[in-house]
Amino acid sequence: MKHILTLLSALLLSPLAETQAADARKPNVVYLFADDLGWSDISVHAGGSIPTPNIDKLFAQGVELKNFMGWCVCSPTRAMLLTGRHPFRVGTGPEVGGELAKDETTIAEGFKANGYRTGVFGKWHNGEDPDTAEYRAAYAEAFAAMPNKKFKGGLGVNEHGFDEAWVFYGGGADYFTRRTAGGRGPVSWWHNREFRAQDAGYTEEFIVQHAMEFIRENKDRPFFCYVPFHLVHAPLQAKEADLKDVDPKVTDETKRTYAAMVQALDKNVGAILGELDKLGLRDNTIVVFTSDNGANKDGSNLPFRGGKHSVYEGGTHLPTVIHWPNGKVTSRTWGGLCGALDMFPTLMAMADLKMPETRPLDGKNIWPALRDNAASPVESYYWAWHNEDAIRTADWRMHRFFDRAELYDIRTDIGETKNVADANPDVVKTLTAKMNTWSDSLGAALTHQPPPAKLDAKPAPEGEVLEVTVTVTAQAKLNDRLIVPVASFDRSQFATDHIEYDIAIAADSLRRGFYYSPLKGNDSKAITINFKRGEGIDQFGREQSMSPEVQGGPGVWEHRIIGLCSSAPGSLPRHGLVFKGGKPGTYKVYLDNLRIRHADGSTTPIWASGKDTRFKKIADSELFTSAAVRSVPASEVHP
Repeated sequence: MKHILTLLSALLLSPLAETQAADARKPNVVYLFADDLGWSDISVHAGGSIPTPNIDKLFAQGVELKNFMGWCVCSPTRAMLLTGRHPFRVGTGPEVGGELAKDETTIAEGFKANGYRTGVFGKWHNGEDPDTAEYRAAYAEAFAAMPNKKFKGGLGVNEHGFDEAWVFYGGGADYFTRRTAGGRGPVSWWHNREFRAQDAGYTEEFIVQHAMEFIRENKDRPFFCYVPFHLVHAPLQAKEADLKDVDPKVTDETKRTYAAMVQALDKNVGAILGELDKLGLRDNTIVVFTSDNGANKDGSNLPFRGGKHSVYEGGTHLPTVIHWPNGKVTSRTWGGLCGALDMFPTLMAMADLKMPETRPLDGKNIWPALRDNAASPVESYYWAWHNEDAIRTADWRMHRFFDRAELYDIRTDIGETKNVADANPDVVKTLTAKMNTWSDSLGAALTHQPPPAKLDAKPAPEGEVLEVTVTVTAQAKLNDRLIVPVASFDRSQFATDHIEYDIAIAADSLRRGFYYSPLKGNDSKAITINFKRGEGIDQFGREQSMSPEVQGGPGVWEHRIIGLCSSAPGSLPRHGLVFKGGKPGTYKVYLDNLRIRHADGSTTPIWASGKDTRFKKIADSELFTSAAVRSVPASEVHP
């Protein structure tokens, strides 16, 4: 009888023992990352007109982070999550692109070092496709008509701590072919380092399928599952089955497609959460749902101002929830300031894991504050974007432009409708100091602010210099422009890089009405000027687009230095001079020592002598004539 009772006791207690063992196991982490999803694209938020029942339920079950920040485009936000470091420190941002360096420690490496199985399923966008023979062949075929286009392979996601990966590498990929934006280039779809161009189907179906397979395969061990969806990023492409589920009252084709994609995202979230439920893993899984930036013009960021490509609240304030029943992270909201930067240290702390050795983090561990419903340890978030930089604290958001500041009381004006800078000069002063501390610590080469005085240098022309001559006719008006490219540069530049050069004019030259600028575009008819109004501020505080005169007069050389943050990361393929109409006559302008200055003080030349000249003859027009570029001895330039 004693043996029977012992056996019955063992049978009855074994499920409890299994449950206790499961509870004692380190929690899993599933990070669900929507792409371009706006604050009120989901129906849990006021104004959300697209039904998202699965996401809404998750927000009701978990803790909604009411003040969660990212970047205003996707690559920087992803880098913030992966490294816990500001995008400028890791070679990405403010724009998309950049290759995450191998010596950056990632969140995947942190979990892997603690015995977790790690996987990523979806859009990477923190580096280029890996360099394999199969992909090189596909690349050469896709760009056969552009033989000079160089392939630059990336490390691949597995080099950043992921054991299992089903990913594509670009942005804005076709959902049915996984091609890069606009159908250019080869298919980008990979299983680890295996190029999978042959796989056919809708991208999101692959993402969800492989993410759930990963969860099933690792149900008996702790795992970190990163799911960066492609939905709802452009191009707007929905499956017919998803379109049929849209409310028939929505008749506009664009709105129907967008709604179908949002609803498809919701179904996919539901499928992954359902898999966790089916496997009995939900209670001990930390689930994070968020977006990478605000919605584009087709989505909704209400009640915030702006959206994607804007550092107003609508571009960076992201819908976010964390759910973890075993950790009692359930059914409430938390208003502390936090964001993607803080997820690496926070999730490691939530799982009670040892942080790996990393470079200095910008992100903070918010777990104690989140757990105890206390104040956030995060003091501020900082962005730089084209012609402005911005800071967000718990109480304020300030935007700094070349010629003004905008200040908003976020406590009472979340829509940033009333600029109260003039009424709060002390706040502006305090936040400006904080912004300077941020930018100085990052080494940010701000395009809309003068570079630090320590970077100024004396002109040093020698040997050959570049001479650019253009005649302006009487027909050319003030708004007319002639762009004269003179050099090219095929390397990337980063948010910490400056451009510098020596410049002078001849004695018989017009003095005003021209300026240097980096240029984008390879088609001579579609070249765009980087240094627009409010950007391209030199060390003397002058806007280049306003054509500042060379100090000292004709024949006197001047050195200029200007931040390149606004166009980083990536390449500025052309460099040249922009000439304006409005006053007839001839310009004769000299350049030398055109180069990129890096954060460590080293330089990379763009134009140093005649061999660096890249000029195609420009035909005369009724506005500008006699455009010519040549190298001449520096001795020809004199007062």
